[in-house]
Amino acid sequence: MFKKTVLDSGITVVTEAHKHQKSVSVGVFVCSGTRDEKKSEMGASHFVEHMVFKGTKNRSAYEISRCLEAVGGDLNAYTTREYTCFHATSLKKDLKLDIEVLGDLVTNALFRQKDFDKERSVILQEVAMTEDTPEEYIFDVFFEKLYPGQSMGWPILGSEASLKNMKRRDLINFYKSHFVGSNIIVAAAGALEHDEVIENVKKYIKVKKGRKIASKRRHAKFNPIKDVLVKQSEQTHVLVGFDGLGFADDSRYDAFVLNAWLGGGMSSKLYQSIREKKGLAYTVYSQMMTLTDGGLLTIYAGTEAQSVDRVLNSIFDDVKKVKSQKITKSHLDLFKNQVAGGILLGSDDMENRMNSLGVNEMTFGDYIPIEKVVDGINTVTANEIGEIAEKLLDYKKMAVLVMGKVNPRQVKKIIENQRGF
Repeated sequence: MFKKTVLDSGITVVTEAHKHQKSVSVGVFVCSGTRDEKKSEMGASHFVEHMVFKGTKNRSAYEISRCLEAVGGDLNAYTTREYTCFHATSLKKDLKLDIEVLGDLVTNALFRQKDFDKERSVILQEVAMTEDTPEEYIFDVFFEKLYPGQSMGWPILGSEASLKNMKRRDLINFYKSHFVGSNIIVAAAGALEHDEVIENVKKYIKVKKGRKIASKRRHAKFNPIKDVLVKQSEQTHVLVGFDGLGFADDSRYDAFVLNAWLGGGMSSKLYQSIREKKGLAYTVYSQMMTLTDGGLLTIYAGTEAQSVDRVLNSIFDDVKKVKSQKITKSHLDLFKNQVAGGILLGSDDMENRMNSLGVNEMTFGDYIPIEKVVDGINTVTANEIGEIAEKLLDYKKMAVLVMGKVNPRQVKKIIENQRGF
């Protein structure tokens, strides 16, 4: 059963009770991320995520780590381009502890200078590590080129320059201005009572009401790049992207099924063509990235330098086939079942349910039942797949980045030889 309450502090609390579960998962969503940072704040959301675990007014860093592990629970956090989520999962008897600890993190972090200096060094190592991991690094470069001069294109971790220029006071000001009631959603799923969640949120998450950060967002402008980055690496990495749909777009279900057909699994066109039939890549897939007001459909492949031309041509050929060939009924049923089945299986996990509650509240301001999502998937038609393929797989809105030990002129020629599709 779903319930929602907006507190006087501005905090929105959404819960979904599953009385037969043994566990409960709670997340505190701070509705600002990389795209909401100023240039001088690049990487601040992620930096704050690290810093709150270094100590609060009530707990040392060790005590923060120990308190939930001591009862068999889990405490963690992650940062995205649109929000930061601090979350805890435990047995149902420890719901109060979950909320108390999460409240401590988002309201009482100390930001001591020694911790600031040490954690900045840790994040700089994380940045360097990403640069040494080409299959991750290519996405950072891709976003930077897709959205030049826009916060949407900035790396979530920040840059070496932005991190080194950031001061402790800057981070404290960011924390105080972003971690406010109107910018916070508390989502909880599992063996719980809504009133108990409300009671504990009121007690342990005391914040000023403040203002919604996301209300000042500007839609990011997509730049259809065609670029090559020469980098010494064992593999050559290929990334193709199309300007996509927002999370609330009416055609999102069609797009999810299209993605499954294109490269969402081992049965997909890209996987069967590039890996199984031609043996050109170990890893090849497509994925949808949905944001509140836009998104991306990306295709990634890792291959040998001498095979990059064949991989690029195969990707383009498969995209053309998806656009030109009407999906068969058997394939339509297969990929609808794949998407719907994955959603239903994920709904058994309380952390997944908690995340869905939080994201749906951020995006729609409403509850979207699993049954409604599955119905939306199951009603997708072959004609709708054709229409969304025509809309999304647009050559004029396609970006390509190739990274590795390749000849830039040769690779660019392959890309430019495409006459559109």
